[in-house]
Amino acid sequence: MSSWPINFLIDSCSGNSFGLDNSTQFKRVCTDTRKIKSGDLFVALKGENFNGNKFAAEAIEMGAVAVVIDEPIKDVPCLLVDDARKAYGQLAAAHRDQFDLPVFGVAGSNGKTSTKEMLASILRKKYQTVSSEASFNNDVGLPATLFRICSNTQVAVLELGTNHPGELAPLIRMSKPMYGLITGIGREHLEFFHDLDGVVKEEGMLAELLPESGKLFLYGDGSWVNSIIQRCSAVCETVGFGPQNHWRVGGVQLKEGMTRFMLSSPKSELSGEYEIPLLGRHQSTNAGLAIAAAAEMDIDQETIMMGLSDCPQPKQRMQMTKRKGVVWINDAYNANADSVVAAFGALADISVTGKKYAVLGDMAELGEYAECAHKEAGEQAAGVVTGLVVVGTWAEVVAKSARQRGVKYVEVAANLEAAAELLSRWLKSGDAVLLKASRASRFEQLEDMV
Repeated sequence: MSSWPINFLIDSCSGNSFGLDNSTQFKRVCTDTRKIKSGDLFVALKGENFNGNKFAAEAIEMGAVAVVIDEPIKDVPCLLVDDARKAYGQLAAAHRDQFDLPVFGVAGSNGKTSTKEMLASILRKKYQTVSSEASFNNDVGLPATLFRICSNTQVAVLELGTNHPGELAPLIRMSKPMYGLITGIGREHLEFFHDLDGVVKEEGMLAELLPESGKLFLYGDGSWVNSIIQRCSAVCETVGFGPQNHWRVGGVQLKEGMTRFMLSSPKSELSGEYEIPLLGRHQSTNAGLAIAAAAEMDIDQETIMMGLSDCPQPKQRMQMTKRKGVVWINDAYNANADSVVAAFGALADISVTGKKYAVLGDMAELGEYAECAHKEAGEQAAGVVTGLVVVGTWAEVVAKSARQRGVKYVEVAANLEAAAELLSRWLKSGDAVLLKASRASRFEQLEDMV
């Protein structure tokens, strides 16, 4: 659709209209006045540090034809609603309902973005595909993606994220996926979910809300798998390393930033060896999920292989670079207990001529589980790295654990500058270093500081 009538807005969202002309059409939906173009609809979202209502008049001056606000403002053509953020989602849901197309929803504790990127890269080889940009996976990012669906779109791949109980179901109802992918369920956001059962309950909403005519693909080696399948009325297929899986991954090899693996498929023509430009044993099962899902769209093996080879590497997710002979593995976009295990596993699997090091930062939103998780992170370093630098609130806990497990060199750094100084002394050509933390730690700066 090239434009929407203003009545589409009024009919989609509960609110009161003021000064809106029924003949008005809006071309785009925008939430940032810095990006407003003539003919846009401006939705005044609120955040911790901003209030879009304060920019509503400015949006009209810049060419917006109407605004959606949740605070009364005089003399602007507007729809006044109780909650502009909720209205934004309602409008996106109404837009999505206009299109009859296959939608893939990707959920899980770890690997959502990588899996989404691989699946979208495969589908683009054959179909006009809309997919979530970066990690646009919440009640603001998902509507932005849905608004990109148009008459030319043949398939959509949507990332669905959550960090509080009850957040995922509204996103699923908004996007109405036919196919679901659950990359794995682990110890994420435990400050809010409390324990693994809480995470399982939340992430399992994707299984619960899929239509019976749909299909669910899920990582099949977790203890939680059967409980998820029991909640799903659609057909379920599992992907993993164990013999119980429908799609079995094996023979994983890591080399020069690539991961190679064998896949045994229930569709024999898709069995064989695959290679992806993403690093890590865990990425092989993410790729398996993407392959299994893409098979629903009648895509042959050669096309799948081309799509995987062209998949962009998500930033700060096992992103490998080489500087002055040192291999840097930047996995500092996010961190939880299970992703730390996966990161050290990948570091252990790669071959280098020198030594291996790591810099660890805090894992966020772990609540009462934080101390235990950071102790475990120190344990994971043992047997993998020669030296470990730890930064952050839980640095002493990680360091003590690593020393007890026999890591040779362990240092606590007060800040990134101190961490960079230590690395400068340690690193030599042929070495590798892993950067692992939540993105608030800004570890991506370390490469430029050493």
